[in-house]
Amino acid sequence: MKTILSTLAMLSLAAACGDDDHQPPTTATSYALASVVIDAEGTRTTYVQVVDGLDGPFDNARAIELPGNGVVMAHGPHIFVGLAEEPTWVRYTVDATGKVAESGRLSLLNTGVTYIDYGNAIVDDNTAVTVLSEVPSAIIWNPSTMEITGEIDLPHLVREGFSVEVWTTVARDGLVYIPGRWADWEGGRIFPGVSTTIIDPVAKSIVAVAEDNRCASGGRAVFDEAGDLYVMGDGRTYSIHMFANARGETAPDNCLLRIKAGQTTYDPDYFYTIPSLTGGRQSIGELESPANGSGIGFAKMFHPDHLPPGVEPVDFAFWSVPAHKLWRLELADPPRAVEVQGIPFSTVGFEGSALDGKLYTGEGGDTQSSQVYETDPATNTAVLRFTMAGYFYGLYRLNP
Repeated sequence: MKTILSTLAMLSLAAACGDDDHQPPTTATSYALASVVIDAEGTRTTYVQVVDGLDGPFDNARAIELPGNGVVMAHGPHIFVGLAEEPTWVRYTVDATGKVAESGRLSLLNTGVTYIDYGNAIVDDNTAVTVLSEVPSAIIWNPSTMEITGEIDLPHLVREGFSVEVWTTVARDGLVYIPGRWADWEGGRIFPGVSTTIIDPVAKSIVAVAEDNRCASGGRAVFDEAGDLYVMGDGRTYSIHMFANARGETAPDNCLLRIKAGQTTYDPDYFYTIPSLTGGRQSIGELESPANGSGIGFAKMFHPDHLPPGVEPVDFAFWSVPAHKLWRLELADPPRAVEVQGIPFSTVGFEGSALDGKLYTGEGGDTQSSQVYETDPATNTAVLRFTMAGYFYGLYRLNP
């Protein structure tokens, strides 16, 4: 997982951008595109590149190369790459001609961690948050100066016997929403509850910790126009059901919960199971939004009838079978869920990316390539937008 030195990884982009055969984009509109390639030995490498359009196909000939699953964010003309082999953020800046250059670094070595964790959000030009699950705490830093400006301790994220996951942390209206998802992978347990920690990075304080035990392992906070917050408990990608299946038991249904605008606790009167919305199917992926504040969400649902003979959802092998389909959810009271049209059944894969009011997801393909679909929430239809090398890992608009 960590066979490539960071120095060589960072130099790969500089070398590529100086190659006459691989010139960087030269238009004002450009995008950062990320992928993960998994080789025959299971070693993962993350690639990040700048492209000037979405026509594809895309290879990784002039991409930044990182060991493992790196972390990628973008803001304005900057790409922020978090390293998996050391606790360092590296900032790259893209100018109006498309030229890419490293423009800053931030080390979190003094916090006691050894890598950049997956729960991150950029709040504004001068405020970003990195959640460290091992400590646990939220590091406040300035993406303009690449300096740490504060820290918020999060001791409530520690649960004996479980490891915590904080990915799909999001920012909205100056606040940051951190999901708490706890798993004991060796013991085959998912903590049976939903937790959302709300912090104010400017005041450097915890606003509230909202918890609910009506379903398990809630992820991303998604908002509607009124400011109501919705969280879907997906059982950590259906894992709570998988473990229960293996033991001959039954797990609580995945569900949709809500925190009303202006409140900081889950609404006791709002509760919808995912199977009640989908004709019996459980969710198996994060709740995502093409535009946070639209009240529209998307999530993959598990279709057991698409499993081949001999494959049962009792271990992780079924994640690699194309038995999962993207659905659209209208986040309201009551909510409504319908299948997305024009998109294929696929493996579980990574989450998608919101861009210009649409959702981009990697579907089909294999460990070496992806078909990236563009889903329009207005029409609930998806079209194949481009193909690329590796698993689709993120798409971001850059604004030089």
